[in-house]
Amino acid sequence: MKTLLTRSISGILFVSLVVFCLLGDKGLLIALFGLISGIGLYEFHLLFSSKEKFNYPVLLSSLIGVIGFIVLIYPWFNLLASDYNRFLHSGIHLLILIIIIGFFQFIYNSKQFGSNTLLMVKGLIYVVVPLFLGAVMHFEDKSNFPILLGLFLLVWTNDTFAYISGNLFGKHKLIERISPNKTWEGFLGGFLITILVGYLVDFYFFKGDFYWIIAAIIVSPAAVIGDLYESYLKRKNKVKDTGNIMPGHGGILDRFDAMFFAIPFFYIWYIVFT
Repeated sequence: MKTLLTRSISGILFVSLVVFCLLGDKGLLIALFGLISGIGLYEFHLLFSSKEKFNYPVLLSSLIGVIGFIVLIYPWFNLLASDYNRFLHSGIHLLILIIIIGFFQFIYNSKQFGSNTLLMVKGLIYVVVPLFLGAVMHFEDKSNFPILLGLFLLVWTNDTFAYISGNLFGKHKLIERISPNKTWEGFLGGFLITILVGYLVDFYFFKGDFYWIIAAIIVSPAAVIGDLYESYLKRKNKVKDTGNIMPGHGGILDRFDAMFFAIPFFYIWYIVFT
């Protein structure tokens, strides 16, 4: 009971913080995503350092995560530039950062230069790039319903009702060797309720548009894949949680695992539709 109460309070505070940043000034979301980038990259590399596969000052990865997010999002403050030019500059900035990381990694530990630099790049792609894409959508959003809030709502709905459906009706394992607690019944329950929420958003804010229904169909499986990938990383490295920053939930990666996959898939739908 105490664990459930701790988990509930922690979850409510986290959701409140995210919603506050989404509905407030755009700078608040940039600050939040920058912070999550730093903590997320730290947790990602801590997973591997626990098995001594990653010989690198792990705390330094926090700084790299924050810098990575800043150099990616910085060109988007130039409102006069085209999206193409801004993406081009973001890509160049990221490439320069990777070269700098590789250079210092070579000086620090030339024997593991290749593997450590590659792992750092993987971390940037897994953690920082999705948050950057989310921030880009938030920058460009002019709809009457905040698009990133809608995405978070779909992912949270999918996670919550997949958990509830799995506990109530779960019998058939989804991929037992990766995540023993996930079931097909949980997946289906989360999927259907997420589509329902997408329909309600369409009905009340977009007057019959199917945008969010289709988004729900895309986001729900992507969120599950993200959750499974995180479970795979934790099982591979024999850890239960990626951190303890959120009491009852674990680390940032434990809470954002679904978002890291949902954002890129949703972004594809976003650019196709707009």
